[in-house]
Amino acid sequence: MAMHRNRALSPLWVLLIKLICVTAMHAQVAAEQEKQSSSKPKLPHVYNNAHILVSRDTHTVVPLRSIIYQPAKNQSRVVELPSGKFRFWPDFLAKNRDWLLTFEVTLEQAKGEKPIPESKLEEFAKIHRTVIATYRQNPISVRPFKDKEGSPSQTQP
Repeated sequence: MAMHRNRALSPLWVLLIKLICVTAMHAQVAAEQEKQSSSKPKLPHVYNNAHILVSRDTHTVVPLRSIIYQPAKNQSRVVELPSGKFRFWPDFLAKNRDWLLTFEVTLEQAKGEKPIPESKLEEFAKIHRTVIATYRQNPISVRPFKDKEGSPSQTQP
């Protein structure tokens, strides 16, 4: 009698196992599709902590927080994914002076210990070019200015 009962339950077990397998496969496929649609493509490490600037058929990278002024008309030149041929900063800058400007900062300004003068920020807004902070002619990140109490100032972008 016990043998007969096992044979009678066998199709139910097969159905249950198939149902579990199909559910697990569906969950894996859904997770993979979500992962592919929501994540950025993996880029080489040089692009990870950088802004990617593009112009015509070339691109370059500058450190995050090195753009101290960005006019609306140049927003499309800072992109998530590189396109075109990579150019080192000096070459890219020389070929794109029509929309790029550099501003030499001190180490104190880069560290956020001293502010970039408000008059300079107002000047940048009038020239309508993307301004990149540099130190010794190389792009550098600029931390927000913090006053003596350690709170960020409202004047620093």
